[in-house]
Amino acid sequence: MRRVICLANSYKHQGRCIAGITVDSGEWVRPVSELDDGRIPTNDSRIPLEQINILGIVDIPLTDEHGSGYEKENRLYKDENWNIVGKAEVVQILRYREQQLLYPEFGRKVPSAYLNKIKPAQTLQLIEAKQLRWERNQYGKCKVFILDDIYDSEKIGFSVTDPITINKLNQGQSISNHCLLSMSFGQPWQGENDPEPMCYRLVAGVIELLPEIEIIGQEMQRVGWTITEGRSYLQTQFSKQSRYQLTASEAQAVVQFLQTLPTPQ
Repeated sequence: MRRVICLANSYKHQGRCIAGITVDSGEWVRPVSELDDGRIPTNDSRIPLEQINILGIVDIPLTDEHGSGYEKENRLYKDENWNIVGKAEVVQILRYREQQLLYPEFGRKVPSAYLNKIKPAQTLQLIEAKQLRWERNQYGKCKVFILDDIYDSEKIGFSVTDPITINKLNQGQSISNHCLLSMSFGQPWQGENDPEPMCYRLVAGVIELLPEIEIIGQEMQRVGWTITEGRSYLQTQFSKQSRYQLTASEAQAVVQFLQTLPTPQ
């Protein structure tokens, strides 16, 4: 049994794909079935698929077997119950953020032959994007454009497979432009313009963050506050260690306070 912080519960063909970080080792895992594509069937009564939310902590009966895929994170699961045991905080996963997309030389899609060549290949990562543009086209396909310079992907529309985000976009609801994104790869597929089967990047999980979080960082930099000074202020005023723990009203109060401080000469 492995205890996992869920960072993705996304659509995968006619089933689901769940992935997350193990609590004990900090490793990514993706539980897979013995079906050809590894998807988790939606009719398995031992797995409370609809109740497993992002940041949920779940005990999953994983084996040490990777299955037939090239994905480093894949683990076959046993015929036992999955149990939801709690919920994590955003601050618990911040250490796992990466500042560059996997295999950046390939852009939007990576040849499946390349991933098979280097297998077991890393296929999951967590990034923090502070500038996003969400779109839903006339066919109902949902995509997001990551505009942060560090990812060099502002012209790439990544498909979104996170059910909650898709539902929000379908209903015309707004989504934060500052999020933690669980990035993954789709199954090998050869489009009309692809010379060979490719694995397309996709967004499998979305954790929306308060827009004030980025503003607080900018204001701290403007007034010359160190990280230690910022934490001391949050601890004194709100008994919080990180701006990522603030409620919306608390974050707004911090922004308002910092904006009253003069810029050092």
